Amino acid sequence: MPYCRQCATDHDRQEGLMITAYLKVIRDSFWFRPALYNFVAVLLAIAAVLLDLRLSEETRILGVASMSLERTTELVATLAGAILTMTTITFSAILIVLTTYSSQFSPRVLQNFVANRATQHVLALFSSGFTYCVLVLLLVSEREAYKLLATPGVAIVWSLAGIAAFIFLLTHTTSWLQVNNLIGFIAAETEATMRHMLGRKVNDRRCPVEAEDSRWCQAGLEISACKSGYVVMVGLEGLLKKAEQDGVIVRTEVAVGAFVAEGMPLMSLIGIGSHKPDYEAYRELIQLDIEPRPWEDIGFGLRKMAEIALRAISPSINDPYTAATAVQYLGSILIKLAARSPQNPGLANQHGALRVLIREPDFEKYLLRAFQELRRYGSEDITTLVAILEALGWIARLSGHQWHDLLWGFGADTYRLAEESNDWLPSEERRLTVPLRRLAATTGRQTDVQTLLEKKGALER
Repeated sequence: MPYCRQCATDHDRQEGLMITAYLKVIRDSFWFRPALYNFVAVLLAIAAVLLDLRLSEETRILGVASMSLERTTELVATLAGAILTMTTITFSAILIVLTTYSSQFSPRVLQNFVANRATQHVLALFSSGFTYCVLVLLLVSEREAYKLLATPGVAIVWSLAGIAAFIFLLTHTTSWLQVNNLIGFIAAETEATMRHMLGRKVNDRRCPVEAEDSRWCQAGLEISACKSGYVVMVGLEGLLKKAEQDGVIVRTEVAVGAFVAEGMPLMSLIGIGSHKPDYEAYRELIQLDIEPRPWEDIGFGLRKMAEIALRAISPSINDPYTAATAVQYLGSILIKLAARSPQNPGLANQHGALRVLIREPDFEKYLLRAFQELRRYGSEDITTLVAILEALGWIARLSGHQWHDLLWGFGADTYRLAEESNDWLPSEERRLTVPLRRLAATTGRQTDVQTLLEKKGALER
């Protein structure tokens, strides 16, 4: 019986992970909040009409007298048309924003505006206001001679709220069209994902595993993906429990954010005995979706900011200062990631025995995702290169010494790439070498930077 209860607990945990993923998709969708608002509108319309049937003709609320049935239906019908018109205008404004985002910033940032709570609340308010007005026109009876107070009162209040929401949406849209605000929001979202990943209780079971450990390449039973998609969630707690129950070591073969083709391995089970594990239960602990999600993927936020910077330095836009802003926010996130890494890639049970090996990005991968393409395609843009070198200096100053070799090597390669691609003016050369020297001083590479600059001078002579 205890074994069965454990199975039931693991099954509930697996279902919980799936339900969590589904709820996140539903919550971020464009129709979730409008559906809730419309449901409330239906209940409110029924309640208002029933309340009016109980009120006498002399009833007043805040000095407002009741209205006749004819005036009420005329008012509500007019408000319904006005709300529908405002809804159409609102959708048009949103489509303009989405087009701008896709063409000028990045198609990946469409998720941020669509899933934004303020945008969804405004659309929900408009659609539910129209639903209320139409439903009221269907519910009021023309066979009875009575006056209405609650019904038109709610309609008027709802319309006034719609006007306020429309003004708010204009301000909100204008704010979101400012690229600095957009970059800042993506950075805040990425930091929230980072805090979520660090705050999981399963992290208390982390244990170090050397890169040379044979279990990283040991053969095991592979559990493959039944569909193609991006890895959006990995149930580490469920994997730990299942591995302990089956007496195996689970090695994940994919990391959050990676694309997996159908039939590719998701994980491998090492040390399987005579007991046959429930392979489907393991497979359900890694959730796939048709597009990346920011739920557990820190690199997705870095990718979006890097793409905004790449679009900014393209010849069609030519906005290096936007790229520099993105680089600065990327640097601030990498500072926190440098303090977080290296992450112990193992999960142990309560007795200290290793049960899960986790493949996840390290700081070097995050650094490359943030700056690799930017330094390549921005090698002719002095503002972007200076911003990258400055960001590397911040990270080196505020992170541990274990990353100094990596940061100096990346900065030196960035400088070499810039020198090979351009013939800088003396003022531009000085602007580029200042952050490089600061990076060298922070990482203890004064001799290397002097050698690098002397070599460059010798080549010029």
